[in-house]
Amino acid sequence: METLFAHTYLLLFGKLAVGGLLTLAVPTFHQMERGFYKSTAAVYLGAAVAMALGDTYLWWTAPVAGVISPSATILWAIFSLLFTGYFITLFVEMPFLRARVFPIAVLVGFVALAVTGWHYKPAASGVLTGIPYVVVPIAGALALGGAASGMLLGHWYLIDLDLDLDPLLRMYAFCKTSLTMEIAAVLIAAALLWIAPVEALAGAFDSAFSDQAVLVLARAAAWGLGLVLMVLIAKTLEIPQTMAATGLFYIHATTIAVGEIVGHWLLFRTGLPL
Repeated sequence: METLFAHTYLLLFGKLAVGGLLTLAVPTFHQMERGFYKSTAAVYLGAAVAMALGDTYLWWTAPVAGVISPSATILWAIFSLLFTGYFITLFVEMPFLRARVFPIAVLVGFVALAVTGWHYKPAASGVLTGIPYVVVPIAGALALGGAASGMLLGHWYLIDLDLDLDPLLRMYAFCKTSLTMEIAAVLIAAALLWIAPVEALAGAFDSAFSDQAVLVLARAAAWGLGLVLMVLIAKTLEIPQTMAATGLFYIHATTIAVGEIVGHWLLFRTGLPL
């Protein structure tokens, strides 16, 4: 049980790493100084390495049948290596290599997320039951990565006062879309699992709306606050006031992170990908 608890929260690092890496493609590469990509990628690379090492440690010392799989562990290790390769290309002039390593690293990261999520589905359940366990972590990675990158990108406007507003507007649009996608993904997943005849989930929803009702409300509240913050950020960017927008992105990133933590707590307590 302790290993399952640790792995459920370790997955947050994986989601941050994969979602964060993808968001580096949101601003046009030549719109930003190389320093932004170096510093931001370093944060997400640290999360990727933490995920790979943590997954390896748990698999090696106390494997949990059906959750921590060798295939997922290997994929996280490959993802970390590819991410490291991309990070190195940011310090040299090798655009040909960088342009090819980046999409491969992103693809492997999403596959690692999908495989990891797949192993959380109840044993002896069908393929359709496993789909929500794959889609929800991917949607969460997009929301978490977008929120974190919005915050980090906002700081760059304090460094480069002449930076065009377009990169921040693009990141805002990504954050808004990814948050909406995550809400839709979780709600659809919950509906599918509600009607699915899976014996292992028979009491999961009863637990979610009774013993864990506070957590469900907290998850919904995080989404609600995130959507409100999106509106406020849009208003500040219309002025434009990038410093205020960055402060709001701070709150947004914290809100999304707390929401993801609550969602993982619900996954651990109920077995539902919420």
